[in-house]
Amino acid sequence: MYPPKNFDIGWPDLAYGMAACARGGDADRWAAAVERRFADGCMERGAADGGARAAGGGAGDERCLAALSVRSALDLALAAASLPRGSEVLMSAVTIPDMWRIVMEHGLVPVPVDLDAGTLLPTAEQWAAAATERTRAVVVAHLFGTQAPLGPLAELAARRGWLLVEDCAQAYSGPDFRGSPGADVSLFSFGPIKTATALGGAVAVVRNPGLLAAMRALHREWPVQGQDAQARRVAKYALLALLTARPVYTGLVAAAGLLGRDHASGLQSTVGAFAGTELLPAIRQRPGPALLDLLDRRLRAPDTTRTVAGRAAVARRLAARLPDPSLVYGASAPVHTYWLCAVPTRDPDATIARLRSVGFDAARPASLGAVPAPPGRRQGARTAAHLVRHAVCLPLRPGMPERALARMAAVLDPEDWGPKP
Repeated sequence: MYPPKNFDIGWPDLAYGMAACARGGDADRWAAAVERRFADGCMERGAADGGARAAGGGAGDERCLAALSVRSALDLALAAASLPRGSEVLMSAVTIPDMWRIVMEHGLVPVPVDLDAGTLLPTAEQWAAAATERTRAVVVAHLFGTQAPLGPLAELAARRGWLLVEDCAQAYSGPDFRGSPGADVSLFSFGPIKTATALGGAVAVVRNPGLLAAMRALHREWPVQGQDAQARRVAKYALLALLTARPVYTGLVAAAGLLGRDHASGLQSTVGAFAGTELLPAIRQRPGPALLDLLDRRLRAPDTTRTVAGRAAVARRLAARLPDPSLVYGASAPVHTYWLCAVPTRDPDATIARLRSVGFDAARPASLGAVPAPPGRRQGARTAAHLVRHAVCLPLRPGMPERALARMAAVLDPEDWGPKP
């Protein structure tokens, strides 16, 4: 049985992460190291953001901020921007619910803007149509591993004076992608199920020096995450990595079936970075030295680009076998690295059951939600609602053999595929 999603981390990295919990260290020095490391891959040196890099001395990079999570970085960016209460924040209409909750915690009003199913982004016309005189910011998420330039949106935001935040949590693909030069803030996640995971941590690329300075000042007021918290996290995900190894997972699924239990819901409830915690106290911490040490190691990994390319190649081979390859969400995006390969179905539960019967534990994108429209606004996000209700994520792995892809494609009945709206 292929599990729904594998953890992109090996046993040597897990062992290193546990050892880092015992070593300790200075969080500020490790944060500076991570910030310089991330900036080393940035393709924007010398761009109009000023781009001068700090040299040595543990000073970090003048455009990057290491944070506990993307949630933490968004919280900092909104606090530092000091937008008037009641301001509207346009958001691409599918994201994790915590993102619009954070917007609301700052007294702001999230406004969903519907997606194009081919690119998984709103069009420039949709952004403009959703704006009002109260619009002050935009948060746009690249979903499922898609990457797309934000040129028209960035021009619109600059012309109207909006803060433009780009959520690249699902889009990291190695050192060659650091977000759109036109975004004020680009957010990258290294949480438990992300590419090149460090089991937590994030990096924000902030192109406005004044905004970055304000974010750093606020960040320094937060407590540092304890080493014991990171040790528990490493131990937890080491166990989950063991449980989701194919032979073990196959036995787990069989045992759960004999006991009449739902194996999927139990695992999905544990993999979220902040599952079972109160949101704001959990995210308003600085990453500790052990987490940053592991993140620095993961950023140095030489094979991330190759792993992502292998993953995308498998997804493209599967898509070529499907009744209509264009139905894959994000099929028209300029770049699709297939962090997830998701398809629309009329009956997701039936599709998942059929895939499981032949050894593929597909799943719904349970962590995603459709941003609710504010009171008095018509929802209008039809594609977003359809995606949240009908998408099924296929369990692909780099190097998956052709016979497995053929078996998966064969049970995706064309009659069960619901057209994207």
